[in-house]
Amino acid sequence: MRSILVQMQNRPLSTQTIPSPSRSASQVPSAPQDQLARIFNTVLVSTRSKKKRDFTGELSALSETSAFKTILNSIRQLSQIHGINERQAAEEVIQTFRKMDEIWGEYVFREGLDKLRGSRK
Repeated sequence: MRSILVQMQNRPLSTQTIPSPSRSASQVPSAPQDQLARIFNTVLVSTRSKKKRDFTGELSALSETSAFKTILNSIRQLSQIHGINERQAAEEVIQTFRKMDEIWGEYVFREGLDKLRGSRK
């Protein structure tokens, strides 16, 4: 099974096919449900990233951008205006951003579903 998954990972999606069963179901050994779920989850996560990333380099580069420095200034300003410490201000900014991102993500997803449902009529 692992060799099939590795082969599929190394081919473009358009050329991937699921092998047809050549043996009867009784001849094919099956993994227990929890093991199969672990295999599925591992493959799902491992195939998500196409290239190895330099996390340290990316984070370092981002922290030097004007946009990131503006975020830090906004946190400092929020802290001073509301009389809260900078950690609390940072948490408020991040929680607000994440909530907005979550709402927009869900909205766009549902809008796409609605369009798909509409095209089937």
